[in-house]
Amino acid sequence: MKLKILSVALIIFITQLASNAAVTVDKTLTKEYMMNNGYSKQIYDTVNISRARALGEEFYSSQELELKNSSKTKRFFKKLQYYIDPAMDDYSFYHHDILPENSYNDL
Repeated sequence: MKLKILSVALIIFITQLASNAAVTVDKTLTKEYMMNNGYSKQIYDTVNISRARALGEEFYSSQELELKNSSKTKRFFKKLQYYIDPAMDDYSFYHHDILPENSYNDL
């Protein structure tokens, strides 16, 4: 009888340990948490852009903000480079509306 009570108490204790170690979703989306768990900065930006899009909010990565805050000539040459080389990421993938007609932005 004592062994049964002890084993039930041990099982209850072990399940409580696992539940106290839970991490909230908001905490897993922070930059600190993702960097400490081996994710890159690009993954952090991609996850938060997708989350913001699902919530109907705007989220700009640090590289996008740097491009927006740069001078007009630098922006012009960067956009020209993005247009010439379609393999470069111009950060417009998450920020455009899907239209039924094709356009040059769909490259």
